[in-house]
Amino acid sequence: MDARISIEPGDTDGLLALSEWLSGEEGLRGHVRTVFGPIGETDLGSAVELLTVALGAGGAGSVLASALVTWLKTRRTSAKITVEAEGRSVTLDIETVGDVAPLLEQVLRIGDGD
Repeated sequence: MDARISIEPGDTDGLLALSEWLSGEEGLRGHVRTVFGPIGETDLGSAVELLTVALGAGGAGSVLASALVTWLKTRRTSAKITVEAEGRSVTLDIETVGDVAPLLEQVLRIGDGD
């Protein structure tokens, strides 16, 4: 199962920073991929639209949830992260991360075999 992660409103730099952060996590290394959006008529190239993280057995969902919460807490912006997995989604930001973190773990645990 893959988790899809986006940052509102279309924060390409934030997605690239998050991709680098997640790729540095021991349990996620090699599982993080960037997905590019379509190239517009006046664009010189496509921008990163979202990240996908391959989750499987072994607690990768818990590692991802923890890494997302930590990354969000270190940000000084009001970015909102939306995480989707197996038809469920949750959106969190720096103000709601404490309240939403358990729900995030539950959404990511569904495909984690837990």
